[in-house]
Amino acid sequence: MSQKIKNFKSQAKMLAIFIVGLLVGGLATYGLLGYSSKQQAQSYVDKIKARGKLIVGTSADWPPFEYVDANHNYAGIDIEIAKRIAQELGVSLEIKDMKFAGLIEALKNGDIDIVIADMTPTAEREKVVDFSIPYYTSKGYAVVTLQNANIKSEQDLYGKKIGVQLGTIQEDWANNNLKGKAEVKSYDRVYPEMVWALQRGDIDAMILGDKIADALITKEPSLKIATYVSIPTIGGAVAVPQGAEDLKYVVNSVIEKLIDSGEMQQIFNNEIAKWLGSS
Repeated sequence: MSQKIKNFKSQAKMLAIFIVGLLVGGLATYGLLGYSSKQQAQSYVDKIKARGKLIVGTSADWPPFEYVDANHNYAGIDIEIAKRIAQELGVSLEIKDMKFAGLIEALKNGDIDIVIADMTPTAEREKVVDFSIPYYTSKGYAVVTLQNANIKSEQDLYGKKIGVQLGTIQEDWANNNLKGKAEVKSYDRVYPEMVWALQRGDIDAMILGDKIADALITKEPSLKIATYVSIPTIGGAVAVPQGAEDLKYVVNSVIEKLIDSGEMQQIFNNEIAKWLGSS
């Protein structure tokens, strides 16, 4: 065999080994990437199940959605929804109560798994977190006043002192629409802090979500819904970390089941009645 032929066969063999190496390496890399992606896609639910509990952030000052009852337990519509999500995941439930304005940051930092606090999805919030499907819709923001107040429209708020909860969409609305026309005062908690401020005369009106307002005026006969501002919109939804598609899927499934079965409406009815009957 000539030297040229020997050299050619040697080079061909080395080339074949190189190609096989590339193929094996590529398959291995693809497999690792695929495994990594699968792990990442399932990491939120897996983490919760491995921990054995779902950590929910809320602001327990927004009855009947979330509050502390006479037995010092967390109660309300959102708490019941949180219980159903924990049951679906097969884990226990831990509630972390904090100021509403701090909930998004806590979720971003991984201090909590989800937020259930009658939180409305907005474009600004969706820049940093994801949201489930809504579990109710709102007919607008309610303007709550004392029974004898002469407020019947948005224009009647001009020159008045208006209370809103810190970090809410009602606060955003007031700052955008009443700036320079009324004095907007933000409070950490609606009940009882802002309600007492209204009853003392520190403010002339409160702007709240309509569901809260409906329950509040029934519990506090000195109050009334004077009018509504804004337009009907999406109500509460559950906030989840960005990219937590597996967790959002579970949450959406629970909400869909509750709505389709009629249990969601029953939760609303039961929890509103329970809060109205509490001391």
